Amino acid sequence: MTGTNRPPESTLRVLSILRRESAVTLAREAIWRTRKRWKQARLVSDLSAARPVHFRPAGYYRPELGRISDCGRKAILACADSVCAGEFPWFGYGRVALGIPPRWNLDFVSGREWPRVPAEALTIVRHDGSDVKVPWELSRLQFLPVLGKAWLLTADARYRTTARTLLSDWIAKNPVGEGVNWTIAMEAALRSMSICFLLELLWPFAPEETGWLCTVTQSLQEHLLYIEAHNEFSHLARSNHYLSNIVGLFALSCFLQGEAMISRRRRYMLLVTRELFHQTYADGGDFEASLGYHVLVLQMFTAALLLMRGQQLDPQPAYVERVRNMCSLLEAVADAEGNVPQVGDCDDGRVELLTDDVRQLSATGSRRDSLCIAGFLGLGSALVQSPGLFHGDDAAWHGLTPHGESIHSAPQPVVCFPESGVAVARKAEAQVLFFAMPNGIAGRGSHTHNDKLSLVARLGGSELLADSGTYGYTRDPGLRNRFRSTRSHNTVMVDGEEQNRISLETANLFRLADDAAVSEITTWSVDGSAHLKASHSGYSRIGVVHTRTLSLAEDRVISLLDQLTGTGEHSIELFFHLPACWQVRSIFRVHEDLVCELNGPRAVAFSWRSKVALEGEYRAAKISRAFGSWIAATQIRIHGRAQVPLQISTQIRWTT
Repeated sequence: MTGTNRPPESTLRVLSILRRESAVTLAREAIWRTRKRWKQARLVSDLSAARPVHFRPAGYYRPELGRISDCGRKAILACADSVCAGEFPWFGYGRVALGIPPRWNLDFVSGREWPRVPAEALTIVRHDGSDVKVPWELSRLQFLPVLGKAWLLTADARYRTTARTLLSDWIAKNPVGEGVNWTIAMEAALRSMSICFLLELLWPFAPEETGWLCTVTQSLQEHLLYIEAHNEFSHLARSNHYLSNIVGLFALSCFLQGEAMISRRRRYMLLVTRELFHQTYADGGDFEASLGYHVLVLQMFTAALLLMRGQQLDPQPAYVERVRNMCSLLEAVADAEGNVPQVGDCDDGRVELLTDDVRQLSATGSRRDSLCIAGFLGLGSALVQSPGLFHGDDAAWHGLTPHGESIHSAPQPVVCFPESGVAVARKAEAQVLFFAMPNGIAGRGSHTHNDKLSLVARLGGSELLADSGTYGYTRDPGLRNRFRSTRSHNTVMVDGEEQNRISLETANLFRLADDAAVSEITTWSVDGSAHLKASHSGYSRIGVVHTRTLSLAEDRVISLLDQLTGTGEHSIELFFHLPACWQVRSIFRVHEDLVCELNGPRAVAFSWRSKVALEGEYRAAKISRAFGSWIAATQIRIHGRAQVPLQISTQIRWTT
């Protein structure tokens, strides 16, 4: 079908599901959804019939305050002071003055808000320039544990009072089931964990605080019953949303004492364990094809592991091993400062704000990076008892002592995570990351970008080739699609086609067509050079397959060989994205080669060669390292038109 005869995307999605899923799976899904609607209909009566519960510390925190560094202490107190002054932490927006109390249902960027009506009556994505993630993020209340930590560090009553005031106001103005902050279970789950963490940090409570504690505990019980009734499970596809639900429910069942809490604790621990093996690959990668969501998901599994430890529950050895593998992948792609590239979507989501996160609140411009996670890597490596690259304040909050100051042996010249589609090659001062990640969630691509066979390159402490990042989601659908497009990544585009087709329908901002199947990355070494190779089929609909071989040599050279196989004449484009510390001096021709020279931290030259004449140009571009913000960059575009099969050779040389 073509033109006006083509069914709408929503119909095509339903038809695709019917073709892909078995009758048994579809029947199970129908039964589950019926049961879910029944539980939602019973929520009001379940809330009124619920027996009282009591809060108790779960052993999540075991603070060793003497081990907190001066830098970490200053960061926590600066963030807490900011909140006390009515300035709240926001994504790439920095600190924003919203006052005390803030308007919990407001998107301060657009000035638009959501009314306090039953949550099921609300449209959360309105395509009017607003972004529901702003009120959601504020109402995750993740600044509350920061205030709790500041109270523990100083005993200054101002922090305790502010935390109590803000939480009381939120509960009063957001009754369960009403308003934008009760529209999905994920937000309730993350918020409930923030409240539990705060209460444990403020424990014990004075007699005059008993009434307040009872009100908050009742709210936690309401959160638990709401999440159970609105659980985001599906037999068809599950994601970090469902994972947050069951981690939140596990946390609530650990912190609350009352009827059925022990049985809930066992059940949700088993569900979290099961989901670890469903949502990650054996080599440690998250199945959503995103390093940002890898961080969020790993933090969820880490939080669950800390709760198991606090409750003296023994996790399965395989659980600890898989978490260790997830940490190993992040350590492999992180630079020496603990910065992870923004590959795939990243909305800066956290379970709690760790020390690096609160430090980032004072960073501006190009210094702001939501995937600066050195402390989190240290916490993870200490928890699973593996010598990691980083450690520090966050481990001290949990009474964890890292085993070893650093990795005991030198990094491997090539590290590959074949199922996850991530490989890293190192030679002296150069580090190159190569990506051939399968489309996320079995092809649904919710947080996948068109970054097949893209690379990120670092020279010494400087990033030379950067990923585009995310910037935003629903506020500007056009920019959302631009940042996840093929031309925004360091890879090859054929005939102006996307690797995975991107629908222009706003309802599909979290889907990609499942076009680009990837091969497994193969690695080998020859005469001291490291080689990585993979291919993808995203252009097979126009008769082309792209294969890229990446080589890192001893003599300060990164080589790329792009092979396009198939038939016909096609336009070819190669894209390279440079952070602002690099400037293009000129692009010129030397015999058969096209050459580009850069100014920057060191002298770098690119050169390209093919059997056809190539043209080159550069222009201003954008990359994003924190949700809601972008920074200036430069895009180099190399292009030509040729018959395939075709090979294009790229060499990147630098001086010390």
